[in-house]
Amino acid sequence: MLQNTMVYLHQYPIIIPFIAILAAETLKMTIDLLRKRSKLRFINPGGMPSGHSAFVGSLVAVVAYLEGIESVAFMISAVIALVVMYDAVTLRQESGKHAKFINKHHTTKLEESLGHSLWEVIVGAVFGAALSFVLLVV
Repeated sequence: MLQNTMVYLHQYPIIIPFIAILAAETLKMTIDLLRKRSKLRFINPGGMPSGHSAFVGSLVAVVAYLEGIESVAFMISAVIALVVMYDAVTLRQESGKHAKFINKHHTTKLEESLGHSLWEVIVGAVFGAALSFVLLVV
């Protein structure tokens, strides 16, 4: 059964980044539970680790493993990953700051935790890449 699953992952490697984001989001929710947070984040912005970074980190790892680091596909996936991770750290944090300001002045409350810290993004990308290599090599 496990061998069939591994063969399937090698035939359809695009599934691996989706496994990575689901695993990262499950880990994020588990961390929230352990920290006894009132709001559990699953497929929500913010938190440790970054699911988006896990997805693109996984995608880059899959392409590197299957196509090589000198391939055009690797270069494109790496650039897309950097754009996504840059966005997670900068632009979305700014949106969170705007939401905090608006929440001070209006009764309708907006989501304030929209971005990630640099550490959350790095952990997400490394988690996604490591999980991908485990799934591809095993």
